[in-house]
Amino acid sequence: MAAHHHWTPSAYPYPSARRSDASTVYASKAHGHVVVPEPYDWLETPPSQSTETAAWTKAQSEYTARFVAQCKDKPALQERLKLNWDYARTSAPSLKPDGRYYYSYNAGLAPQSQIYRATREQVDAAQKSPSKEPVGELFFDTNVLSSDGTVALKWTSFSHSGKYMAYGISQSGSDWFRIFLRSTEQPMLSRSEGTDVGGDGHMPDVLDHIKFSGITWTHDDRGFFYQRFPATEHEDKGTETDANQDAQLYYHRLGTPQAEDILVVDSDPVTRSSMWHCDVTDDGQWLILANSKDTDNKMRYYAASLADGVSSRMAWIPISSDFAFMLDYIANDNTRFYMLSNKDAPNYRIVSFELDPTKARVVDHVSQLTGGISSFTDIVPEDPQAILTTAAVLDHNNLLAVYSRDVKDELWVFDLTTGDRITRLLPELVGTIAQLTGRRDHRESFVSSVSFANPGRVDRVSWEGLERTDRAVPPASVTEYATTHVAGIDANDYISTQVFVTSKDGTRIPMFLTHAKDTPLDGSAPALLYFYGGFNIPITPVFSPSMMTWVASYRGVLAFVNARGGGEYGDKWHDAGRLFHKQNVFDDVLAAAKWLHESKYARKGHITICGGSNGGMGVGAVVNQCTDEHGIGAAIADVGVHDMIKFPLWTIGKAWTADYGNPQEDGAAFDYNMTYSPLHTVRANKTYPTVILACADHDDRVVPAHSFKLAAEMQHTLANNANPILLRVDLQAGHGEGKSTQKRMEEAAEKYAIVAHVLGLPLTP
Repeated sequence: MAAHHHWTPSAYPYPSARRSDASTVYASKAHGHVVVPEPYDWLETPPSQSTETAAWTKAQSEYTARFVAQCKDKPALQERLKLNWDYARTSAPSLKPDGRYYYSYNAGLAPQSQIYRATREQVDAAQKSPSKEPVGELFFDTNVLSSDGTVALKWTSFSHSGKYMAYGISQSGSDWFRIFLRSTEQPMLSRSEGTDVGGDGHMPDVLDHIKFSGITWTHDDRGFFYQRFPATEHEDKGTETDANQDAQLYYHRLGTPQAEDILVVDSDPVTRSSMWHCDVTDDGQWLILANSKDTDNKMRYYAASLADGVSSRMAWIPISSDFAFMLDYIANDNTRFYMLSNKDAPNYRIVSFELDPTKARVVDHVSQLTGGISSFTDIVPEDPQAILTTAAVLDHNNLLAVYSRDVKDELWVFDLTTGDRITRLLPELVGTIAQLTGRRDHRESFVSSVSFANPGRVDRVSWEGLERTDRAVPPASVTEYATTHVAGIDANDYISTQVFVTSKDGTRIPMFLTHAKDTPLDGSAPALLYFYGGFNIPITPVFSPSMMTWVASYRGVLAFVNARGGGEYGDKWHDAGRLFHKQNVFDDVLAAAKWLHESKYARKGHITICGGSNGGMGVGAVVNQCTDEHGIGAAIADVGVHDMIKFPLWTIGKAWTADYGNPQEDGAAFDYNMTYSPLHTVRANKTYPTVILACADHDDRVVPAHSFKLAAEMQHTLANNANPILLRVDLQAGHGEGKSTQKRMEEAAEKYAIVAHVLGLPLTP
């Protein structure tokens, strides 16, 4: 493919990177001991701790900035992104125990979404009004917590009575956060200069050293359970690479210092990667403890009675003492429990079981317990053709269940006690159900949904006024509550279709295609090919203002590939793309790229592959493996995992061994990962497309060293490549969660402007 840019490696040499003579010896199953060179091991020390790393990343940022300055489309893209991001968006209203409905709202360009609350009367009135203004009153203004939008609200949790709200606050995108508390009678609308990031008016309780945790209140409003890690020595949290292990479960009593919190479950002395998650049952009588050791959806489960309060010596009942399957609490009637499970059901089912209180035991550590529930009863059996993804109980025994069938969501109503299928709701939906609100004692639920061309609508599902007779479940009424509109993108102008691509081994891979209705499908359009392919996470229809701006600006085709490794078809689809089957993911993407241009949906050489995190790793692997026949002209790897040998050593990386294996301890995993690891498979004997490696300085999930080392290796090995290898480092940002609107727009404008420049894409008027 002829270059459409004037960049040359001789005219613009890359910033130099010292190559050390370091190496590491690994145990290989096939070759005994293998020496792996580590020329850029010094880049593993974060810029905050190394002047050499800081100087190199600064030089890289300046280099990329000089290249971006040549990309003439950036100003226009910034304006278009601003237009297409400037739309009012709201979550579904959620009724809290204080009798008010809470929801998040962003008028369009605010850095972070705010929380509003409204009365029932205001919600009813809003449904009848065409106004897009938020209803009710502003309760929590996240945007006053920082001037640059780098302080984010991670989650909120209301006490059982609704009197208190706990909330997690993170800074600069880090996974670390602090927990603050406030009375729901004390809105957070300001932050005084010099005060902490919890905002004015919060309670004295402030909890620190917390990661990967929600909180679970006891029904007496006296406190909550949460997970914490040992304190880190680093002042600038989020820039360290220390492994996250030895998590503990604590109970915090309101009004007491964190130092006095009750240690409910200590760190696991054997499985140091163990993490703890818990639920308090709807009746407040039981604590359900889930214990994970990695990202796999197979956990251990225990239950404890809360009748005698919370202590460090609670009596636990084993539900499943092995990492064997997944259970997700739905409801209970005293000792009869209803849970979503993949036990003997890779497409998931809903089961019930009886909990036996006489089996409760006090032990030194809960992991010492053995045995568990021996008999599970089907309430909703597994559907062999669809994945049961979500379930919630409303109005006593109405079970709302979300199924994914060929990566499109369906909403069904069942009877919880009998398992009878009652009716399907929203049958016209072709998209993703993003949120279900409501509890078992509520008579309605708000359901939000999205699609590729529509940023969302909210429907109201209600059983109010519908009488049940002889336990028969009446059908629900469904009315539209709100629909979101984007000024620059009219959903009626676009079409989304689903096709199936045959991968290398003959497997049919689903792919969604979105484009303007008048886009000529003659092989002239550019394409943006997005994928993830890992961790049992499905890539479902979703609205992206940045991607749709690209589609509209370049008359392009947006392709979402449902590569194996995700959860689109249940556990079997996940298993087919992880561990020693990871190559299937890359084969799926390569087949999709080839199909796009051979089927005339895209121009050969004008296909841009993109993905983030695990998907960023996939981009790195695919760009190393692709040839001219695949037609890939550019690649964008966001916050990717690129060193597939050393990843278990950093932050939460050990948990990923469920998908990647552990090359530090398993010779077979080392051998396999070396065949595709982006860092270790850069090829000098071919021309690479333009590659953009994007990362963030406070990413403590996938540490930026992954991107640093790959950029240095690529720029060294491909010093004379006809297309640029660029590193983009986002400052005061993390893995993506909590990133401000402004940072998202700036990032998208730069990356798409680079792609347009190198591929010579004409900007549509």
